[in-house]
Amino acid sequence: MEHDEPRLQRRDPPSAPKAPGYPERVSHPSSPALQCFEQVLGAPEPDWEAALALLPELEKEGCSEAAQARLRQHRMPKGVHPPKLKQLKIRIGVAAEKARDRRAADTRLDADRGILRLRYGRGEALAHLNPAQFLSQLTTVLRDSGLHPALSLERAPRPLVVLGHPLPLGLAGRSEWADAELSPMPKTPEDALLARLNAAAPDGLTFQGCTALSVFATPVLELSSLARWRWPCPSELRREAENKLAAFESSRTFSIEKVGKEGGQKRVKHIEVRSLVQALTWETGALIFTTRISAKEALNPLKLLGGILGLDPSSIVGLERLDVELAEDPRLNQAERFEPKLKNIYEDAVLLSAGPNLKIVDEDEDEPLQIG
Repeated sequence: MEHDEPRLQRRDPPSAPKAPGYPERVSHPSSPALQCFEQVLGAPEPDWEAALALLPELEKEGCSEAAQARLRQHRMPKGVHPPKLKQLKIRIGVAAEKARDRRAADTRLDADRGILRLRYGRGEALAHLNPAQFLSQLTTVLRDSGLHPALSLERAPRPLVVLGHPLPLGLAGRSEWADAELSPMPKTPEDALLARLNAAAPDGLTFQGCTALSVFATPVLELSSLARWRWPCPSELRREAENKLAAFESSRTFSIEKVGKEGGQKRVKHIEVRSLVQALTWETGALIFTTRISAKEALNPLKLLGGILGLDPSSIVGLERLDVELAEDPRLNQAERFEPKLKNIYEDAVLLSAGPNLKIVDEDEDEPLQIG
C-alpha cells in the first residue's frame, strides 16, 4: 500500500482546556501542556500552583525551554514576588538545563535537521522594523504556519532563524533572503508550504520561494554578494542627476563624507565608494544601480546615493532593493566532505546500540578482544 507524504497540518490538541480570560492564540499547537502554560501566564492573576503542576508534562513533551522563554517574557508588577513564582523559575530553569544538554547530544545525530531557505518580499508596511524586530516577526510567522525552528544551545536559547543582508531602516525589498534551521524538515510541497506561510504573513510580507538545504549549507548572509536598487528620480532632478552619475561612472576613484567616531570623538571621514558601485542604468525615469555587499561590507544606499548626487540622504524617497544576488555555496558543491562524516556517526551509533557483540582484533594477539 502506498502512503502519502506527511504534510504540515495544524491540529487542535484535544487536551488543551480553555479558561475564562485566557488568550485564544497560542504558538505551539503540538504541545497541550505548553498551551495550558501560556494560558496560565495570560490570566489576569496567574495561578502559579497550576503552572508548577504542568512541569512534568512540559518535560515529557520536550517544551521546558520554550516554557522558560515564555516565563522570562512575562512581566509582573513591581514589588510582586510570589513564592510559588520563585519556585517555578528555579524548577523550570533546572528542567530547561537538562533539555538543553539532551539537545546538544541529539543534534549531532539528527538526520532530519536541515535549512529552509526563504525568499520573500518586504513592503513598506514593514519597512519601519529594524532587523531584530523583523526577525522576531518572521519567526512568529514560521511558527504560525506550522514550522518550528530549532533552538540554539545558548543559556537563553533563540530560534535558529537568520536574515540575509539586512535592509536599511525605512526601505522596502522585493526579493529578500532568510534561513531557518528546522527539525524535522517539512515534506510539504513547495507551493503548499508557500500558501501556508503567506496565510500566516502580515501585510507587507509575501513569500515567493523556499528551498530545503543540508544543515551544513553556508548561511545566506555570507553568500550575499550584490544588491540591485531602484530609485524613481524626480523629473526636476533628472538632468543634474544624469550629469553627476555620468561623472561618477567615468571616474576611477570617488569618496564621500561620512561622520564616524575616532578616538572617542565624532569626526568626518572620507570613504572611497567607487568600487562599491558595479552598474548604473536608467529605466523609464528610474535609476537602477548595483552595489557590492558582503557580511562585513555595506554602505547605506541612501548615504551612497546622497553623497554622489550631493543630496541630503533624507531627501531621497522611494528607494527600494530589487534583489540580492547570492554567490555559489562552496559547501554544497563539496557535500562529500560533510556527508561521509555524518554517515559514519550514524553507523557508529547503530553498531554501538546493536549490543555488546563488537570484537577488536589485535594483530599481535592470538585471541580477539570482546567488548561486553
